[in-house]
Amino acid sequence: MTEQTPITRQQRGFQYQIWLMLVIVIGVILAGFLMVPDTEEERKKMIELFGTTNQGEIVSPLVDVSQILDLIGTQPTAEAPKWKVLIVGGMGCDSGCQEVLSNSRNVHMLLGKMTRRLERIYLPNIAAIDRFNLADLQAKHPLLLIHPIETAQMSALLRGSSAAWNMDDVRYFIVTPDQKAILYYTQAHDGGGLLEDLKHLLKYSPDR
Repeated sequence: MTEQTPITRQQRGFQYQIWLMLVIVIGVILAGFLMVPDTEEERKKMIELFGTTNQGEIVSPLVDVSQILDLIGTQPTAEAPKWKVLIVGGMGCDSGCQEVLSNSRNVHMLLGKMTRRLERIYLPNIAAIDRFNLADLQAKHPLLLIHPIETAQMSALLRGSSAAWNMDDVRYFIVTPDQKAILYYTQAHDGGGLLEDLKHLLKYSPDR
């Protein structure tokens, strides 16, 4: 008959540590699966629960800009919907506008592996920009989608929201994949705030 060696107190303590580590690891994995939001609504609830320190101004209520984006056809339908930086307003692309476009380009590059999940769109006032300006802008910003519009269209969508303004200066918005404008930035905001907000939003949103 085989004689069993009694388990010492030290060995028993070591076993408890192993089980405790397994429970912690499994718990963390389960919590990760349960906490990752599947929809934009769940993402918003999570941000409300844990809090957020967004650098941009909140668009309240959220503004659906699909009326404009669907009209200009921003991306092929075969692609997954992307987040957008939407730049609009101004009486032409002056130095302030040029700075906003450059900031958005730099932010896009600094997103690293998340760059593919974002597109930048500039909607200049069709009455204040000519084809020569457009050709020059497109040459400087080859990855920027440029679609002139009547800014009255955007103004009408924003009317009654916290983001409404007279359209005299250029502003930019963060737009969700389901085409809701959620944050806006004036020229007084720096690109670092836009970058920080985008990283936060892209991190906690499903990669669709």
